[in-house]
Amino acid sequence: MNIESNGVRIHVRNTGDGNAALVFLHYWGGSSRTWRHVIDALPDRHRTVAYDHRGWGESEAPVDGYAIGDLADDAQNVIASLGLEHYVIVGHSMGGKVAQCIAARGPQGLAGVVLVAPSPPEPMALTDEQRAQMAGAYDSRESIEFVIDHVLTAQPLPAEMREQVVADSLRGAPQAKAAWPNAAMREDISTVVKAIDVPVLVISGEHDRVDSPDTLRKALLPHIAQAHMEVLPGIGHLSPLEAPAALASLIEAFVEKIDAGETTPASVPKAFDAALNAGDLERVLSLFTDDATMRMTDGEVVAANRDALRERFRGLLSMKPHIRNIVRRTIASGDIALVLMDWSLTLTLPDGGQATETGTATQVMQRQESGAWRLRISNPLGVA
Repeated sequence: MNIESNGVRIHVRNTGDGNAALVFLHYWGGSSRTWRHVIDALPDRHRTVAYDHRGWGESEAPVDGYAIGDLADDAQNVIASLGLEHYVIVGHSMGGKVAQCIAARGPQGLAGVVLVAPSPPEPMALTDEQRAQMAGAYDSRESIEFVIDHVLTAQPLPAEMREQVVADSLRGAPQAKAAWPNAAMREDISTVVKAIDVPVLVISGEHDRVDSPDTLRKALLPHIAQAHMEVLPGIGHLSPLEAPAALASLIEAFVEKIDAGETTPASVPKAFDAALNAGDLERVLSLFTDDATMRMTDGEVVAANRDALRERFRGLLSMKPHIRNIVRRTIASGDIALVLMDWSLTLTLPDGGQATETGTATQVMQRQESGAWRLRISNPLGVA
């Protein structure tokens, strides 16, 4: 099927009818069919959507419009056109950088992101000579086969897959081939990706010669604090073709965690705002661990006493509060995370007037066995 995105026809492969969807974004040189063996290895319960980036596969190739933001717009237009309300984006290499851009925008319905051998958000440092060589990497069968053997893979590809890579790479429009190494790869989105607040799984090949595990640890993970990385042993950059079953297994396990309620540290303040503003006491309390310590805005400390915490929040809710938390920074290590945020709280006084309090809060989050993050220590007055 075809979907129009900003005047460009985008070719889409849409299979299954599950409530949750997996949206696949391919690498520079690939197409939607790069994902077919991964999709075949996934359980039938998933709806899967794989499409050709503009200029690749069966999609149209406009003269320009190949920036990361343009490619992200295409993805979101596909998602909107298909009416996807709950989905996980899976982006490979160039598609991984596009996926980061999408996630940073915080679109409705996005439940998580899988980054497969992703291009980091920082610009890739190449010499002019290296960039020129890369721009011509897909010009002929000979150059493509050299790249397959010496850059993209660590495991030999079956003949059918190898021919697919050659055909997809040759088919790319010249402007699409040139745009990635000369422009999009050089874009710096490292600041905006800090806004990502959904679970993120990074999957790297042990022998990836494009973006190695060490590169991703240095140039990607510091920008997405809640990201977790898995390394596929013996695999190179083309894991969707080199190890589709192993990749599908990691994706499925990640989705199962999301279905079980996995969250991120930054999502807890948003959930707290929604629950408190709705006057839902039990929902507010569900965001705390059973042994949580809470320092109230009046300075009183409630420690490991759920009944006392319930009574304090009950009294607060009687004043029709409206709270807004804005997360400044999240630092996560293992199952513990520190969240720094600014807050404002408006209360209704007995005489009908209103009073507003503001401050900077520090919170300690703890990840539960389900993968959900909960408040362990909350200090609305900031660091004491």
